[in-house]
Amino acid sequence: MNKIIIFGGTTEGRLLSEYLSCASVRHVLSVTSDYGNMLITPNEYAEVMTGKMDLDAMLEFFKDRGFAAEDTVVDATHPYAVLASENIKAATLKTGCKLIRIVRRDKDIESLPDDGSKKKNVFFYDDPRSCFDTIDGTEGNILLTTGSKELDLYKELVSDKTLKRTYVRIIPSQESLKICERCGIEPSKIIAMQGPFGTALNKALIEQYSIDHLVTKQSGAAGGFNDKTEACLLADIDCHVIKKPVAEAGVSVSEAFYLITGEKLPCEKTKSTETVPDAVTGRRQIWLAGAGMGSTGALIEDVKEAIEEADAVFGALRLVESVRVIRKYPVYRAEDIIAILTEHREYRRIVILFSGDSGFHSGAGSALNKLRVWDPEADIRVLPGISSISYMAAITGESYDDAVLFSLHGDNAPTRLHALTETVKYDRKTYVLLSGDEDVREIGSRLKTAVPACEIIVGRDLSYVTESLIRLTPEEAASFRSDGMLTALIINPGYERRPLIKAFNDKDFVRGNVPMTKECVRHECVVRLGLREGDTVYDIGGGTGSVALEAAALHPSLSVYTIEHDPEAAALIRLNIQKMQADNVFLIEGEAPDAMDGLRKPDAVFIGGSAGKLKDILSAVHQKGKGIRFVVTSVSLETAGELNSIIAEWGIENADIVQMQVSEVKTVGSHHMMNAQNPVMIYSFIR
Repeated sequence: MNKIIIFGGTTEGRLLSEYLSCASVRHVLSVTSDYGNMLITPNEYAEVMTGKMDLDAMLEFFKDRGFAAEDTVVDATHPYAVLASENIKAATLKTGCKLIRIVRRDKDIESLPDDGSKKKNVFFYDDPRSCFDTIDGTEGNILLTTGSKELDLYKELVSDKTLKRTYVRIIPSQESLKICERCGIEPSKIIAMQGPFGTALNKALIEQYSIDHLVTKQSGAAGGFNDKTEACLLADIDCHVIKKPVAEAGVSVSEAFYLITGEKLPCEKTKSTETVPDAVTGRRQIWLAGAGMGSTGALIEDVKEAIEEADAVFGALRLVESVRVIRKYPVYRAEDIIAILTEHREYRRIVILFSGDSGFHSGAGSALNKLRVWDPEADIRVLPGISSISYMAAITGESYDDAVLFSLHGDNAPTRLHALTETVKYDRKTYVLLSGDEDVREIGSRLKTAVPACEIIVGRDLSYVTESLIRLTPEEAASFRSDGMLTALIINPGYERRPLIKAFNDKDFVRGNVPMTKECVRHECVVRLGLREGDTVYDIGGGTGSVALEAAALHPSLSVYTIEHDPEAAALIRLNIQKMQADNVFLIEGEAPDAMDGLRKPDAVFIGGSAGKLKDILSAVHQKGKGIRFVVTSVSLETAGELNSIIAEWGIENADIVQMQVSEVKTVGSHHMMNAQNPVMIYSFIR
């Protein structure tokens, strides 16, 4: 097979790549961002390259890889990526390769009015500049769904007032977030979500943020265009559409597959040539099925029967490649599946495969909700599978009814690894779902210090002929490398009994010259915060971080933000976070209340220092929502007086106020003397 490169992390580019992989055709897929890379299912046939390529970079790539006239270049970039398409075309002409351009074909787009009138509340514009100029003269909130690449132009053309009433929906990537920050978009105005979205979710966002104007590109069904316009019509708001730059000539994904392989897609080989009637009788039957670890031998009988009866089967490449059916799609995202089912209305019995058990850390739940919104009349059933944990328990002989089940799959952030470390400390057995060998190394690096005596058992390629169990010490796990699918069992024979009240002594902290909430007062304040699992906590005026760290130690699911403006104190907090290995404590350097902008709503707030801005801080926190629990300390009569005035002014009737006076016994020669600390007033209330 000749060399093939696909440019574009678009839906079309991903689909073509997955079809080629399913047909065992090796190729290169070039995407511009790390986020685009994350959406691709890894497999041996697709080499994924990440990063933008200009014309020179493309020519250099073609030269290095020896691309010639018999090789194929596929342009599957976004319809609005005009410069990228021009560079691909120019590079292909110079190299002499065959060029295939994939275009989006959406008849629904052409049926909408494009004469600039207010028919259906839809306005069309020839380019972004004319659209943004018009938006600047409107009133009301704006939802910008054109992506982060247009933000610089948007900021240039609209006033600061317009920018402040604009909500921006972007993909959740670091690059997009940095562009928002550069353009001055407030964190509270950023909606970082992966699309496309259904009509219901678009309408919900419009209602949630009181949107009056939605701005979109004419991106077709694959880009969620029709769902956006429908949501605008239902919500009775204006939809501003930037038209495609030109009406492009090109082919569909299935046509591109045929041009490359000479074969029709497996799903089209038996497709009837008769016209599908407007109304297909019978409800759709959709099975969301657990596929076990992936081998066909691990499928339960109900799943096997569903596959045999199916008109089409969907799932990640490794799940569908071994399934013997005519129509199978290496697609697992609900949005992509819905797009295919919308095109193929003749598919009435559908199976969607999910790895492991459909009820255990599975994508089945999310898909179920989206499919119910898309087709409320469908008969949707969920079928269980054998999870890798239950399989591993069987082959190791270590039951999981007395074990903790934990997942790092798709989420190995420091907070999750911190929670896993805390779990291993206090439990004999912990089963862990993994994304790959990187997770094993991260676990080993943490446990070799925290729990050095534990054993890490890694199950590789469970249920396959290459299945194996690998027993590691944490030290060995820290340098572990392996391909394949991995699951872990961590056994800690010397596990500790979990303390019912976890508190620190003053001597546990790095002190310096920064004031610190003393031990007895700190304990009382943390108790009065009334924390529950999963709470978000603000510690305002962090000092040494003692209150934040003691609160965070209660449970790894807590997220504690400690806000401190003094550089010396902030340095001490960093040292104490490192010393306590508290990955669920986050230092925010700055002065409250401004430093709280962009933080999510807290469940509880401790204020140990306000720098004279107590009322402003309390008001700013209250703006984030109701039901927040406050604990405020005062060592001066002035602060106590201000608090009393605020409580009276705001009509707070549930305030609980106590004064603590603590004395420590000091040894002076042969005598023991009482050394009194300053009295502290502790205010706790809910506004």
